[in-house]
Amino acid sequence: MGASYIHECDKCGYTFHTSGSWEFYRNREGKLIKFGHPIPISEEAKTLGIKGLYGEMYCYICDKVRRIILAEFKNPPNDSISMWMGRCEPEEKYKKEGAIKCTKCGNENLILEMEKEGIFCPRCKEGKIKGRLEWIS
Repeated sequence: MGASYIHECDKCGYTFHTSGSWEFYRNREGKLIKFGHPIPISEEAKTLGIKGLYGEMYCYICDKVRRIILAEFKNPPNDSISMWMGRCEPEEKYKKEGAIKCTKCGNENLILEMEKEGIFCPRCKEGKIKGRLEWIS
């Protein structure tokens, strides 16, 4: 089940959006492609199944929102119910701590959902970034 969040500095107004978790599949060349939510967006997606989940997550160090893989499954299911019910075993590397990190700098402290206490704004360095839910699907 995916959701979208908006994060905004209470001092300078700097804003960014995050979202996830979203289903994906890998095409025959191995490229990550959106699976569709709640149903497959194509026959290819339906045939290949849900390979994993990704999130559009914010990296404080890079000051960027990046697509981050949260999990890939050993045996991709063809339906999202199996996946959301926890019936899919993740690949070994996603079972280990530190598997989810920024693809550019390696930061493991990424933001997807709302931060309870807020973080200092990377732009003005004075305000706090506060998040809130925009929508849920």
